[in-house]
Amino acid sequence: MSFKHILAVGAFALVASAYACGQATAEDSEEAGGAFVGFKGSVDQAGIVEVTTIMLTTASNPLLDSSLDNFNQEDPFALPGEFRTAFASNLDKFDAIDGKTDWTPAQKATWLKRLASNYQVLDTSKPCDYANQHSYLEIERSLLTGRPHATCGGRPPNEDTLDVTFDFLARGPAATPTDADALGDGIPQAAKLSTDTFPYLAEID
Repeated sequence: MSFKHILAVGAFALVASAYACGQATAEDSEEAGGAFVGFKGSVDQAGIVEVTTIMLTTASNPLLDSSLDNFNQEDPFALPGEFRTAFASNLDKFDAIDGKTDWTPAQKATWLKRLASNYQVLDTSKPCDYANQHSYLEIERSLLTGRPHATCGGRPPNEDTLDVTFDFLARGPAATPTDADALGDGIPQAAKLSTDTFPYLAEID
């Protein structure tokens, strides 16, 4: 079985787990909803793609990892260092997938420091090519490799950011998602792509 097939199976397992968790009873829903009445703070962070379920969790079923709720409720610009051990351990696991070390110690240290905050980086002076989107993590990758970045960065609506994340972690910051041997989950894009005008939603048939 190829690595792409393994990733596809893994992605399917995550979707299946999410579906199973969605089969909660009405009582479960009421209890969960009540926990957020009057709650102040973050509920879910959406900075770096899958920063929790891929980069942070150490549980066999990420959706049942209690540490994820604690992470999501932290200030995304001041995350405590208690999560760094899990980040480092998971990065080592991903880096070993292709049988070789792709992350240098310096790159690893810089990336783990970057994960102390969960946000997207944008450079509005650089182009955002909506028709050929390959800017997600491009700025971060350039900082780790010491070369100038060429795109606006951020997270374009139609970019396959999950593939980029897998490839980045497993093949290191020197690799790019456009390489011939880039890794992925076998799902290249959404069933319906978003439009190139605000609010960037997919058209309805």
